[in-house]
Amino acid sequence: MDTLHSVLRSFGAETKSAPDHLTVFREFLAHLDQIQRKAPVVKSPRQKPPARRKPAKRSRKG
Repeated sequence: MDTLHSVLRSFGAETKSAPDHLTVFREFLAHLDQIQRKAPVVKSPRQKPPARRKPAKRSRKG
């Protein structure tokens, strides 16, 4: 039992030294926000494609 506790404590010590996943994700989001603030705002006008017209129906005489 003592060996089990010592092994579990060793695992706990290793995970405590690494940053938490949530902390890493928050840092990543902070970097993205910082990059977005530095980026120049570029607005490009969107052009609509010309509307397609249906061909006119021809009447048949005859």
